[in-house]
Amino acid sequence: MAASDSEDERPTFDWDEIFSEAQKRDIKHRVFVPGFRGIPPYPKVSALTHQQHYQCLKVLCTQNPHILDAEFIPRPTKQDYRVFEEVQITYAKEQKEYIEWAKNLWMTGHCIRALRPKPPVEAAYEAEFEVKAKEMQSFPKRYTMAAQIPLESRNENFEMICEKELIGVDVSELPEVNKLEPVQKRLSIMMPRSIPEPCTKHPCRFVLPNESSTTILPLTEVHRELAQYALDNGAEFITSEKALKCLVEIDRNWTICLSVCEAYTLEGEKRNVLVLGGELIVRKECAQVRTYRAFRHLLQYSLVPEVEKSKLMYRSKDRSEGERRPSRALQQPKDTDESSDDEGFNLFIVSGEAQTDSNSDTEHMQPDELDPAKVKLNTKPQRISKAREKQKNEFYKCTCEDTLFERPPPRSFRKWRLRNSGTQESYDVIVHCSHKLKGSNGEVVLEPIPEYQLDLGASQVSKEKIKSLALSLNLRKNASVMTVRVDGSTGEVVRSDSMNFDQLALEHGDQMPDVAHSLSSALGQLCHLLPGHYLLNHEVSHGRNALLFAPGAGGAGAGAGAGAGALSLDFAGAPLAELDEAAGLNTAPTLTPLLLPAHKFRKILPCAFTPHENQLSKEAKRPPARQRQPPTAIALDAEEENGAKVKVPPHWVRFLARILFSSVECGRRKLR
Repeated sequence: MAASDSEDERPTFDWDEIFSEAQKRDIKHRVFVPGFRGIPPYPKVSALTHQQHYQCLKVLCTQNPHILDAEFIPRPTKQDYRVFEEVQITYAKEQKEYIEWAKNLWMTGHCIRALRPKPPVEAAYEAEFEVKAKEMQSFPKRYTMAAQIPLESRNENFEMICEKELIGVDVSELPEVNKLEPVQKRLSIMMPRSIPEPCTKHPCRFVLPNESSTTILPLTEVHRELAQYALDNGAEFITSEKALKCLVEIDRNWTICLSVCEAYTLEGEKRNVLVLGGELIVRKECAQVRTYRAFRHLLQYSLVPEVEKSKLMYRSKDRSEGERRPSRALQQPKDTDESSDDEGFNLFIVSGEAQTDSNSDTEHMQPDELDPAKVKLNTKPQRISKAREKQKNEFYKCTCEDTLFERPPPRSFRKWRLRNSGTQESYDVIVHCSHKLKGSNGEVVLEPIPEYQLDLGASQVSKEKIKSLALSLNLRKNASVMTVRVDGSTGEVVRSDSMNFDQLALEHGDQMPDVAHSLSSALGQLCHLLPGHYLLNHEVSHGRNALLFAPGAGGAGAGAGAGAGALSLDFAGAPLAELDEAAGLNTAPTLTPLLLPAHKFRKILPCAFTPHENQLSKEAKRPPARQRQPPTAIALDAEEENGAKVKVPPHWVRFLARILFSSVECGRRKLR
């Protein structure tokens, strides 16, 4: 009994609970580090000590509290701030050396990371390329160079002033994006997403300002409608946001379409209005540009939660079909039948007081109305009309219906004035821009930044891109830009930052005077063009100039570029040129001392070498040269000369050894 009682009194343990608690403790101590990579091959030890790295890092973490908040670093003291100021000269010198070392690594091996984008990237880019090709079908196909347009002028001081909001957008109806500050879990945008397809019925995904549904007009007619709308509102120019951003970003290649259309005032006076369309892709671009364009599409649909996905269709609740009057191009007389293609098919020959209503029965008709010849004359035009209507419906079949791309994002129209403060010269411009996403504090403009050297640091945003972002924020009310740094090879989100217009101006300075200067210079050169359709092409080699192309018998094939004085819109045969791939890889990205999660986790300053000697790269030592033994016959001859008594092999063995040794020596000489 004593034994049985002792067995019952033994304590019982729930091992599953114990192991689960231990596992939770292990997981709690693990920290997720976005974009964490292996230790780079540092060539030297940092000029700053480990303690100085840590003290300066505390100051940077205070300035960037949203970077890896799970990793605790104490707040800096007065001594830390003092050390941070003292080492700035040494740290700046080391940054320059580090950036040059990173560029050398790019040229030797890191450039391969930018090649061969993943299938989701290629699929998104191909979809954008095909949609643009469908949109440009109504434009001429061959162009010749007509003029050189400077994108800036000297001794000019322009300012950009908003005069009137013509059409607004309700930001509350836009889908809301997830907040990425800080990045607490792994998020990859490299996922298969819905992509748009070219639509035969809607070649341009655009809603005209006087309509409420996606237009079925081609691009040339859309430009004419926009020109008339601009003149009705007292403007000489109407442009898209993308066209203005292209005029500012002179550090990349771009091509935009433009038209000079004739419009009429209320008094019947004819005037020319310049219409700047969107950016088009003349030929497929290099891998880095393809990745950036695809990331703009993938990032938008990756950051929108499932609850907000239905809002991506941009169907407004308070907008009805009859809210806006139809455009002039679609207005028709009331007494015409829109379903008929030919006026002759609306005439029917009947006698007497025949009923023309389609619901009337033939038994109530007069005998002469049942004449087979007359009945045949009545029904034949109807059959032809129905056949033509059916054929037209099949040709103009809508492929975007009931998809996320059935309706484009809402678009606002604002009237701006570019005014020269010195000469009082001014240009009235209507700018229309699309609104896609919102955040907790207003509208959000997404800007992906592909990264290819995350093990070394973050890439620098160019001055032209900062001007472009400032322009996007200035064109909107209460908007902020969200820059998201994404790994170019895996699509992993590493860091996200949000800034409004005031914060951007505080960090990078006021960019709008330079933006207004560039826009006014380009518009002042283009305002004297004759009516027609043109292309404005810019390449990095052009500097601060662009080339204007007019329709002409030029552009032999898709490979004809601006340098040859001709341009072609042959989208069907636009292969990717190997020269563009090489040119894109030859330009190494410039790193910037921006704090990344990996820097905080390793306790190393950005754009600085390691303070630990054990993290230096170990050079591969070459094995010592192996001394080859000479043939036996040569060794025996040497021993005989020294007078040593050795066992001599037969004469024929020594003879063959000499022949073999001489043949080997001849082969070596030929290789040399």
